[in-house]
Amino acid sequence: MKLKNILLLLTLFASLCVCAQGGPGKPNKGKGFDVEAFKKEKMNFLTKEMSLSEEEAKAFLPLEAEYTDKKFQINREARRETRELRQKDNKTDADYKKITAVNLEANKKEAELEIEYFKKFGKVLSAEKVEKYRAADLKFKEEMLKRHKERKRDREK
Repeated sequence: MKLKNILLLLTLFASLCVCAQGGPGKPNKGKGFDVEAFKKEKMNFLTKEMSLSEEEAKAFLPLEAEYTDKKFQINREARRETRELRQKDNKTDADYKKITAVNLEANKKEAELEIEYFKKFGKVLSAEKVEKYRAADLKFKEEMLKRHKERKRDREK
């Protein structure tokens, strides 16, 4: 679960860098992160990787976007609380325990959300396509991370 959160954070960071630097199709070049361009790129990627029909895409993609947004919110709140506690001077043992508790609670909420949404996905997609989603989502995150690393390497040259 922790690796999943790290990959999500890296993906979001990578996509910020990609779009801010005029990534694929140069979305919102020079104006920061273009959330809509990122979401559109992910939807196109998932549609292709999962071989979704038009009907499946219309039913699934809004659910997936809702799931991703809720997952991001869960982790945003945990990151905010964790950041505040880590920036505190003279942290106590109770502060460290709270950091752990906040992140474990976020993991728990994310797991519950995943169960809820995978049930919803199963109502609009076959079990095979739901499993293809899991693989495609991971592949998308890996590709975003790879792009980020390539851009970072290019900037360092």
